[in-house]
Amino acid sequence: MRGTMGTASTVVALAPAEQKKADEDRLLTAFVDVCGVPHANIKRHPIVLALKHAGVALFHADFIHVTAADVDLLQHAKSGDLVPLELNFKMILRAFLAFHHHESHKKCGGINILDATAAQFKNFRNSECNPAKEIAPWGLALSKNEGLSNWNKLVKPSARDFKPFCGANDWVDYKDGFMITLEAQNLTHLVNPTHVVVLR
Repeated sequence: MRGTMGTASTVVALAPAEQKKADEDRLLTAFVDVCGVPHANIKRHPIVLALKHAGVALFHADFIHVTAADVDLLQHAKSGDLVPLELNFKMILRAFLAFHHHESHKKCGGINILDATAAQFKNFRNSECNPAKEIAPWGLALSKNEGLSNWNKLVKPSARDFKPFCGANDWVDYKDGFMITLEAQNLTHLVNPTHVVVLR
């Protein structure tokens, strides 16, 4: 058989422990690549320490489920004492979380955060992110699409636009108008009772 040779692709499935490690690395890599946390002290950075103290170590399993209230309560160890996370770091975390949900909403599905760049995040943070606005998870944002809801309200037919057929006299008038329209469009065969449909 000529021309049918091809290569077979294989899917590599990671073991649960490997998946967990990959998800943990994804979180740390995203902080370095997207948020601009210095790579040299990633394990000692206040954001990472605060998330670790709160039990957030994985990106997909933990971080994307964090709420704005959770970010506000983050603490980390500093000189042996638990101190609240500094405001600028809280703002970075909130913006990063909002950025992930915003980009996922635009793509109508979860994104690979490692494909995002620091420039995209900075642009989102400076132009689109509203710290006072609640962070809506992308799946929830899709189901509560206000634009679609408003459009449906605008195009909803009104009962006043459609007169009911109350009497036989009205029906004749409407039928005549309908037939005139069909004749103008050369579609009278659609209502012709003697017309036979031929299937081939």
